[in-house]
Amino acid sequence: MALDNVQYRQVFDLHYEALYGYACSILRSEVYVEDILQNVFIRLWETRATINEVSVKAYLYTAVRNACLNHLKHKGVQAVYAHTARVTGDEADRGNTVEQKELGEQIQRLLNRLPEKCATVFYMCRQLGLSYRQVAEELDLSVKTVENHMTKALKFLRGGLAAYLVSLLLLFIHQLFNL
Repeated sequence: MALDNVQYRQVFDLHYEALYGYACSILRSEVYVEDILQNVFIRLWETRATINEVSVKAYLYTAVRNACLNHLKHKGVQAVYAHTARVTGDEADRGNTVEQKELGEQIQRLLNRLPEKCATVFYMCRQLGLSYRQVAEELDLSVKTVENHMTKALKFLRGGLAAYLVSLLLLFIHQLFNL
């Protein structure tokens, strides 16, 4: 059974405030919540023919959670990239632009290849500064699972950057002699 206009409005009125609070609890900020909710309700409208009225609440909560986690992942990638750009910008002033740019691109590629949950945990721990316990509570995971995701992310990044260690060492030596 598809949602009609009246049912859609009722669903919106019934769930919007609770979904707003739920999204705020995940993002810990209200800045992007309205945009996320708007996109979720647009998707609900677009798929209203296939949505069962009985399962609409579960659909909305799942959609909001996934949208928030995707937003956090995206912000994490942006933050790491911005940090890398700042570092590479400082080093570029010393004449190392090509090497720094390659390193930044490699880090970005590696972060983009992390599985979604792993990237979200990495972002929340490293960029937001949340403890493993806080991340576990926020994502409804065990602390051990958060630890495993962090271990996996760090191992993956170290492995992916191993080829660049020689370049980094050469850059460091170059900087020491050009101070």
